[in-house]
Amino acid sequence: MALAALSLLWLTFQDASAQIPEGMSLSYYSSLPATKILIWGGDTGQGLDMSRFAHSRCALLLLVGKNAEDAEAAATQLLAEPPVAGTCPPGVEPVVHWDAGDIHNATYVLRLTARYESTLGGSPDISWNFAE
Repeated sequence: MALAALSLLWLTFQDASAQIPEGMSLSYYSSLPATKILIWGGDTGQGLDMSRFAHSRCALLLLVGKNAEDAEAAATQLLAEPPVAGTCPPGVEPVVHWDAGDIHNATYVLRLTARYESTLGGSPDISWNFAE
């Protein structure tokens, strides 16, 4: 019985580790559900790939892009893809919000920080920068 449980645990670990991006630890990967993440450049390229990954882990996302149409399209696309079954903690629904603007503009960045409470429920726990 104990051997069967250990085998199941090992198979679960192997399955999870196959999905972990390079350079990310298993504990970091496991901490993503219900984590508030701000992703600069989250609407294109590697940023979109990481947005998709974080959403699959039931993270609460705020994607920031340069172009409003691209950012909105990325958020819509992510919301159409449900997170991995069983990933979301009880009572947590996946969240994907978006915004667009110039991150070099201090006024825009201040306006964006004012949205943290309404979009993520507070300040981001993690910020990833893929902006170009």
